[in-house]
Amino acid sequence: MDPKLLMVMRRFCVKEIKWESPNIFTLRLAPDGGEPMFSFVAGQWVHLSLLNPDGTAWGRAAFSVASAPDESGEQFELGIKVYGEFTKRASQLVPGDIVGIQGPFGVFVVPEGASSIILFAGGIGISPLRSMIRSLWLRRAPTQVTLFYSNKTIAETAYFEEFIKMAKEWPAFHPVFLLTSQAPANWDGETGRLNQEILKHHVSDFSQQFFLMCGPDGFMDTIKGLLEKEGVDIKKRLKKESFG
Repeated sequence: MDPKLLMVMRRFCVKEIKWESPNIFTLRLAPDGGEPMFSFVAGQWVHLSLLNPDGTAWGRAAFSVASAPDESGEQFELGIKVYGEFTKRASQLVPGDIVGIQGPFGVFVVPEGASSIILFAGGIGISPLRSMIRSLWLRRAPTQVTLFYSNKTIAETAYFEEFIKMAKEWPAFHPVFLLTSQAPANWDGETGRLNQEILKHHVSDFSQQFFLMCGPDGFMDTIKGLLEKEGVDIKKRLKKESFG
């Protein structure tokens, strides 16, 4: 697509806001006025503009698309964490409100032909990875997918039940949930921060995998260190997406 067209702000209508955790919500949007939906690759992001009453932009921020391309022919989803004035205002949108969208942008995508991928998500960093996972799940792809997903508590783990259901339906998907603060009494996932022992318990072969990660900088620095200890060439086989 022409880069100039990507920067054109298009009007989108709010269809639904769904709270996934106390501070994370899914924003579902559709093109306004019957305009066609844009195409994108799982893992890409867009600029979201909140508008003043006269249609001018009040503010703009970047968010990863959280839905899969195959299910986004008429509308798409963003995963958003409330952490500042812009996201607080976005959380107050209601169906029928109009916002602006520019994009899509980015190269944080699953490598073509990858037979096995390892994903690392910290908090809201799950958004682009959910797009990738749903894209592969909808096609019941043979690609082996292991997801390490770290949050403080189970209540803060967005899309938890969704991933559990997907894993039951799709044997190639292996979610590994980590709780770093508080775990329920019957918790059968991992506790504490991701370390070498936990990583090697769920990944036996590091030689043929491709790795993608998204989350806080400290979280991603830890991942890089763990993979380097396993001999992974992180320049060639590790991609990251940073949320500024």
